[in-house]
Amino acid sequence: MKNSKELKELRSDLIGELESIKLVAENEERDLTKEENENMDSILTKIDDNDVAITRAEKVENNLKLAAASTGAKVSSVNTDKATRGWSLFKAVNEIRNGGQLTGLEAEMHQEAQNEARKGLQGIGLPSFMTEKRTIDQGNSAIAPVSVGAYVDSLQASGLYNRVGVQDLGTVAADTVLPIAGGSTVAWAAENNATADTGADFGKVTLTPKRITGVANLSNVILAQNGPAAEAAVMRDMGRNMATQIDAAMFASANVANAPGCIVGTAGTLTFTESAAGGAAGAASDALEAIQTIANNHGLDGNLAFVNNWALYSALKSGTQVSGVYPAYVDDKLMGYDGYFSSATGTAGGPPITSADGLFGDFSRVYMATFGPSNILVDPYTNANSNEVRLVMNNHMDWGVASGASFVKYTTVL
Repeated sequence: MKNSKELKELRSDLIGELESIKLVAENEERDLTKEENENMDSILTKIDDNDVAITRAEKVENNLKLAAASTGAKVSSVNTDKATRGWSLFKAVNEIRNGGQLTGLEAEMHQEAQNEARKGLQGIGLPSFMTEKRTIDQGNSAIAPVSVGAYVDSLQASGLYNRVGVQDLGTVAADTVLPIAGGSTVAWAAENNATADTGADFGKVTLTPKRITGVANLSNVILAQNGPAAEAAVMRDMGRNMATQIDAAMFASANVANAPGCIVGTAGTLTFTESAAGGAAGAASDALEAIQTIANNHGLDGNLAFVNNWALYSALKSGTQVSGVYPAYVDDKLMGYDGYFSSATGTAGGPPITSADGLFGDFSRVYMATFGPSNILVDPYTNANSNEVRLVMNNHMDWGVASGASFVKYTTVL
């Protein structure tokens, strides 16, 4: 992970490339060629991606500075790109299961994780910068270790919460309280009249650590091979399963034990009287009414999307929009908005399923945070009779909804 200074230097270089292309065409008194236009488009895309990375890097750096100021801890000066090269899960596991201690880069990263946690950390520690979302530079395969990179990529690709536009705050050092403004008023006034008190009312969303844990049983034979492909497969599977459990809690129709609260469980979540028609006509009618409900209460802005149970897929695919002009769900759009499906949302009956739940709203009003580093515990004893080593990965996270009125929940009869 490059720091903000390095990313800004990269931005300057990219702008320099744009200026060079433009200058050549101007000196030759001609329009840009097709190839030059394509090169400029490619550079502009890189600049946009880099700007996103700069914003994220600055946010991470500011959070680390604030955490250090409040706790007296030192901000790590580790070069994260360099630090993660060559990190090996299997090497770390083999060192611990054989009764030894971590050495080399694995020991350094474990110490970084301990510094971040500000307390003793068992097993194999992974500092947060190794497991956060990343922008992949195809020209630099050493940006992240193969195994951890596979975990992060799988977590990003598999998690529906990543695709709907949930606001990821990254890693925070302590409980996070988000001030939420509401109830403010704006009015026109004569030039010399006193400004009326807008009466802004600040509520809050508090995020506190909730533990999510995954287990992987590895054959000692695979560990002995110490191959990067096997490492990547293990971490990819762990990332995919973590993402599945996050989705299962976030999009559930009722709160899941020990997990952060589900979106539709937020106080103030909107409802409406669903269609009695059932089937394709009812599914299309309910989707349209969900949009109207949000429009009336929240406005149609933000990261608006549908998340419906898979049981509604067929009905929505064959249903018609408004006056029967075209299907309700086409090209991954439901009534013109991003339409996603998840088995996490609820159903009734079955077989056959008699009704299924849907959700529509502004997912930019959902805030998610991770707390501290990850760690992997190595247990060589539980499955010893099966010639396996058990790995237990622990993460802590939470999410919260800024306004229940940003979402509407409904149940469609099938």
